[in-house]
Amino acid sequence: MLRLSLIVTLFIVSLSWIQPAGAQTNTATHVSAADVTATLKQGETRLAEENRSISDLVIRHSDVGEGNLGVSVVQRTARRAGGELRGIAHVELDEIYYVVSGSGTLVTGGMLDDKRETNSDLLGPMEIGMMRGGESRLMNPGDIAIIPKGVSHAWSEITTDTIDYLVFRNDPEKVMQLK
Repeated sequence: MLRLSLIVTLFIVSLSWIQPAGAQTNTATHVSAADVTATLKQGETRLAEENRSISDLVIRHSDVGEGNLGVSVVQRTARRAGGELRGIAHVELDEIYYVVSGSGTLVTGGMLDDKRETNSDLLGPMEIGMMRGGESRLMNPGDIAIIPKGVSHAWSEITTDTIDYLVFRNDPEKVMQLK
């Protein structure tokens, strides 16, 4: 847990470059290891009780001046490789994934065929479609992926019962609600 707390702190500090020049904030947002652990447990319960394949729960999403910055816990259930792959691309959000537990193959880039635009209550405007091409990377605990806005992404395979990862979201257009 100490390692996880240190990782969360380092990410938040390292993302300070996102704050635009002249932005005015007078306080920091703290996310404790207990916050992360509680949200992980909430997500596990949500996956089991609601028979879902994904849980995306915001821990904190804060105003950092001319934009917002947030951290969420995302959990996904096992997925076998093969078949069609539905991907998404966030129109307004940059994301950084930090894998906490589990393993899987993340596909980024490539094209979205049969693309349609949608607006998520949680994540704002997105493009959704069937992924074609892209770069596949095996993701394990401790691995990090930086996904700029507009880059399509999807998990083509999850080789463990679940994969749990922290998502740090840069939200310059303030499309997500504060928490």
